[in-house]
Amino acid sequence: MQPTFIDVMRHGEPEGTCSDGGTILRGSTDDELTPKGWAQARKRTDMLLESGEQWDVIISSPLLRCANFAQSLVLKKSKDKSERLFISAAWREIYYGDWDGLSTAKIWQDAPELMEKMWQDPLEFCAPNGEAVKDFSVRIEQAWSDLLRDFQGKRVLLVCHGGVMRLLLKQLLLLAPEAMNRFAIPYAAVSRFRVDHSVSDEGVALTWPSLMTHLGDEIQGDEASSYE
Repeated sequence: MQPTFIDVMRHGEPEGTCSDGGTILRGSTDDELTPKGWAQARKRTDMLLESGEQWDVIISSPLLRCANFAQSLVLKKSKDKSERLFISAAWREIYYGDWDGLSTAKIWQDAPELMEKMWQDPLEFCAPNGEAVKDFSVRIEQAWSDLLRDFQGKRVLLVCHGGVMRLLLKQLLLLAPEAMNRFAIPYAAVSRFRVDHSVSDEGVALTWPSLMTHLGDEIQGDEASSYE
């Protein structure tokens, strides 16, 4: 039985980045990529394609910072995008409710106790009027299960978000919940997972090191705002 390979890629830099260099809880705020963000995403996928990688399927979050790039990539590589591109709301970023799109500096100032809980006990956290992290976790776990069922044995590129990647790393590597906040994930970073379907409970291995070759100083982004 052929293994399934999934390259999980974070989007490039979006519009609306803090002017002071701080971080944003972007969540479901639907910003497009900046020109730099497009360059980051293109450079990363070009590196993978030049190394011989070919994806059977591309899956994307519906948010513009992911979906527009995924669509452009499919159009570049295939005349029939309908057979290769799947936009799924299951892979969208967590919704931060009243905090969505706000800077973390402002939130720390206004609600330090809640922000502390977000970092210390993430699975029990829910932003005001937002999506509970527990519900987010269930959503992503189900989306991963559906991906493996629908595309078993394929090579898949999943274009998604920093929060989704943090949660997947926590789930697939069987880490403690607080480990979610210990991953620094730059824009256009890629982690590759190999899933062996011939073993019980589907053995998952993270390719080490992850596919994080430096993009070049002119377009390399920071890893600070990893929940977007």
